[in-house]
Amino acid sequence: MRELTELDALAPPPWLPAGALASIRAALDGPLVRETWKNSPLGKTLQALLDAPVSLEPPLQAMPGGVSAALFSSLDAPPALAFDWMRYPLAGVLLALARDAWLIDVRQSPARPLALASAPGIQAPMLVRVQPGCRLEIEEGPGHGGVQAQLRFLRAERNAAVHWARAELAEDAEQWSLLHASLGDGAHLALRQHALGAIFRRLELHLALEGRGASCECIGAGVAGQRRHLDQQQVAEHIGRDAFSRTKLHNLAANRGRCSFHGRIHIHPGAAGADADLSNRNLALGTQAEINAQPELEIYNDDVRCAHGATVGRLDEDALFYLRSRGLSEAAARRLLSAGFLAECIGGPFAAQVSERFLGRPEQAAP
Repeated sequence: MRELTELDALAPPPWLPAGALASIRAALDGPLVRETWKNSPLGKTLQALLDAPVSLEPPLQAMPGGVSAALFSSLDAPPALAFDWMRYPLAGVLLALARDAWLIDVRQSPARPLALASAPGIQAPMLVRVQPGCRLEIEEGPGHGGVQAQLRFLRAERNAAVHWARAELAEDAEQWSLLHASLGDGAHLALRQHALGAIFRRLELHLALEGRGASCECIGAGVAGQRRHLDQQQVAEHIGRDAFSRTKLHNLAANRGRCSFHGRIHIHPGAAGADADLSNRNLALGTQAEINAQPELEIYNDDVRCAHGATVGRLDEDALFYLRSRGLSEAAARRLLSAGFLAECIGGPFAAQVSERFLGRPEQAAP
């Protein structure tokens, strides 16, 4: 890629590992990234990041008691941001471009949710560190148009609980984001993620269940129509003993919309007692909708319980016939069935807004 030559001019901030840019450069042209980016335009996305403005504005709209924010550059000992360079080289590019990051420290449970502000261009990376036993709610949405790049890290310590709601609803966006969550002993993450397809939208999620008894539940829904693009990538790493993960994602594509999902469960050798389940169901409306679904299991321990599956289907003809026999038009019947399919995975604080945006599209997409 010609964009790789522009990386040579970047100077990483002092808190990035030595040789990081060389590793990033190699990864961007490596086999793993070529495979995981086969349904998204990597070169175009990289160039958009290199051309985008950088914002160091505070990520929180308000700072409740018990929560503090500081730039890494102001800290005597900035925390390490550990992630898989080979799988997520764009995260390294963003860190080098931003040259700073925010630490959000949650020392006691806030009385209200943290509302994350979003801005066009590259937002300064952010680490949310939740201290032991704290309870936290985060609300992020509905997003902006134009080029956007977000890099979020979550570190939940022992017995912390985090409820994170995301809604990405701007269809004129070109967006890449990564949420990397590390969960300690007994920590829990409940994630609700809803997204509309955009000019380009790739949402990546990496879950590292590092502690004993760590758990996560990820429920989401996506709609891509009118030649829009939605690519969702998820990795759940079971590292500690007795960790628990559940993923349920429903996607709908129509009118030459393109939905992709790559979900991977990785059970490490020491992760005895792992319990993991991943379910991805997809609905294609019309003959020109495109859906790509790829679930994966990688298991290195015998004492586990794992299941994964992905389906791609169309609306049930018998159900359509039944509804039409009760007086509904074909468009109304299709909309009703599509709404029921999506509604299974719509919830959280953005549910009403998401339902309004999602459920107005299926009837327009009828072939």
